[in-house]
Amino acid sequence: MEKEKNLKTRHLKQSSIELLMNNKALFILLVLVILASILLPKFLLPQNVLNILKQMAAATIMGMGYSMVLGSGHMDLSVGYLLGMLGIIAAKLDTQTSLPFGLVVVLVLLIGAAGGMANAFFISTFTLPAFVVTLAMGQVFKGINYVVSNTSAISGLCDSFAFIGQGSLGPIPAPVFLAVTATLLVSVAVYRTAFGRHILAVGANSEAARASGLNVKQIRYLVYCLMGSCAAAAALVLTSRAASAQPQSGQGMEMDAIAAVVIGGTPLGGGHCKPEGTFFGCLIVGLINNILNLLSVNSNWQLVAKGAIILFAIILDSQSEKLLERQRLKELN
Repeated sequence: MEKEKNLKTRHLKQSSIELLMNNKALFILLVLVILASILLPKFLLPQNVLNILKQMAAATIMGMGYSMVLGSGHMDLSVGYLLGMLGIIAAKLDTQTSLPFGLVVVLVLLIGAAGGMANAFFISTFTLPAFVVTLAMGQVFKGINYVVSNTSAISGLCDSFAFIGQGSLGPIPAPVFLAVTATLLVSVAVYRTAFGRHILAVGANSEAARASGLNVKQIRYLVYCLMGSCAAAAALVLTSRAASAQPQSGQGMEMDAIAAVVIGGTPLGGGHCKPEGTFFGCLIVGLINNILNLLSVNSNWQLVAKGAIILFAIILDSQSEKLLERQRLKELN
């Protein structure tokens, strides 16, 4: 009887730990909301909540692409600069050509996919680490951005462009609608399609995936193309919200994306992907930025805080996996 009771207690403890670790982003988010609502009276005002949701929309869309990249066992440090370049290109096409805005959107999405494909090409063709390739490609995108923009902002966007980041679909702000839609689409792709299963198989063990008949190179190309398209969609939202394309837009956003994705439960090592966790992770990053702004924290110290968040996310990812593994071993013994 005593032995059975101990087994039930151990099982309950393990289940509780797994529930907490598998949904850590949601629990962190709830704790932050409670603390912020107590310390900051303005925090729960409807306008402030809407501002948080709008501010995290672009990061969420980019984070969805990043979730698949990390899930496939790869890395992309170029997406922030790619986003900035695509914002400039979109604004140039909109303000300096007679192209319909719908065609501008399609072209920007295709250019974003091409940027992702360039990353995949160099990684696959020359068998180079994704970290090194995307770091170098980030500088290429940054250079193109500055050449095209001449380091100057581009304004005068058309009404259709402005609607993406500033309009509303009923009570729902357009950027929030796009962020939720991106989350749902990626969740369906990861959890309900063969492509999603193939991404995770490659991330878990690329050699085993190749031996089982999967075209690892093709999957890599598709994942990076989708990452580029997500960066393009995020660029459209961010540019629209600012009502102009800024050459510096997007710089450093890859760090926010990594933090949000890892906090959300997608490990750096690949093999797993939690798009819904990424959504909550982006909310956490947006929430922290909002809290720091409400507290009038100096922008330089906000950079320190962001760095600490990324470090916390990596440590949390590492330690949570170790804790879960220890609990599983105890259960077996």
